[in-house]
Amino acid sequence: MLTITNVCKTFNKGTINEKRALNGVNLHLDPGDFVTIIGGNGAGKSTMLNMIAGVYPIDSGKIIIDGVNISRDPEYKRAKYIGRVFQDP
Repeated sequence: MLTITNVCKTFNKGTINEKRALNGVNLHLDPGDFVTIIGGNGAGKSTMLNMIAGVYPIDSGKIIIDGVNISRDPEYKRAKYIGRVFQDP
C-alpha cells in the first residue's frame, strides 16, 4: 500500500543553515498495518509525513502508494491516495 524507498530531504542546501532532515528512509506498509511513528523533536516525523502528502518535495528516493509512484506529484494529486487529520484541528 505505501512504500518509501531511500527518501532524503535536506533543508536550506548550500547555506550555513543546511539541515539534513531525512537520510535514506525506507518504510513498507501493507493494507491493514497500524503504525506509530515516534521520535524526539527534530527527528523528521513531520517532515516524512509532509513529504508523503506532497507538502515538501523529496530530494531523492521514491514514494509509492498502491503501486503508483507519486514521488513527483503535487499535493493536490496525492489527495486521492492519502488524507490527514491533524492533532489540533
